Amino acid sequence: MSLAADARDAVRKRPFLLAALRAGVVNYSAAAAYLDIGDEETVAAALRRFAADLPELEAASHDATVTMRSGIGLVGEDVDDPDGEAVLSVSGVELAPSGPLTAIIAEGEVDAKLLGVVLSRLAAESVVVDAAGVAGDALLVVVPRRQGATALQIVEDAVDVTYV
Repeated sequence: MSLAADARDAVRKRPFLLAALRAGVVNYSAAAAYLDIGDEETVAAALRRFAADLPELEAASHDATVTMRSGIGLVGEDVDDPDGEAVLSVSGVELAPSGPLTAIIAEGEVDAKLLGVVLSRLAAESVVVDAAGVAGDALLVVVPRRQGATALQIVEDAVDVTYV
């Protein structure tokens, strides 16, 4: 494999660097030093060529409604006998109404890319995510009750403008 191919692979393993290349905000020499995969000048040149071939980041908005639902809990831990349907179920683990958590739900034009953006933004704000998922036209993140308002604002902002 060539050094240029190694550089592309190294960037793809670091989505933050791929996004920075697409945004055009990378110091190529610093990125080459960070990757530490070979001669820095050669890697920097490969990164420049790779960046030139990437599509630029574009702003996109989603037609979705965002709501907050408090009182969500983990069945078996927070909730003994759920009174309603599961809010989220993955491989036998269920979150149901009644508990110490808050669910933020976006319904409409949502997808896995938007969920990735939401999770990255929540992590950047140190919001703990207890569960997350997307299926059909619904996206859900579950956070501690005290972080619900912050999470709501972040999800609303991500729905309004996401860079893809």
